[in-house]
Amino acid sequence: MPMLRRSFVASLASTLAVVSFAAVAQTAPAAPAPAAPPKHTCVKPGEFPGRLASENLTRGWIRSVNGYLECLKKYIAEQQAAAKPYQDAARVYIDAGNAAIEEFNTSAKEFKDQQEAAAPR
Repeated sequence: MPMLRRSFVASLASTLAVVSFAAVAQTAPAAPAPAAPPKHTCVKPGEFPGRLASENLTRGWIRSVNGYLECLKKYIAEQQAAAKPYQDAARVYIDAGNAAIEEFNTSAKEFKDQQEAAAPR
């Protein structure tokens, strides 16, 4: 293994070790896990009354299905609103991680390009 390549590997390994140590050192203490979300209280409609059922019975069933769907939509919106602060807090760390990966990839590509340019042909 050429000397330059060996030094690059050693340098890369030490850089990754420092970066990972720095990331661990900067990690905030984990917040306690939130409690499981409450179950919804929506009332599920019964079975479809069938095509031979009266028009009033069918309309009542359709109303109960629509009510059930609206209740579920409301429940989902409440749960999404409750999760939003956690998603926003996590976004900072996700963006920082993505930026670090992009920076590493850029420097690795530059190093590779330099190696290829300096290689004897």
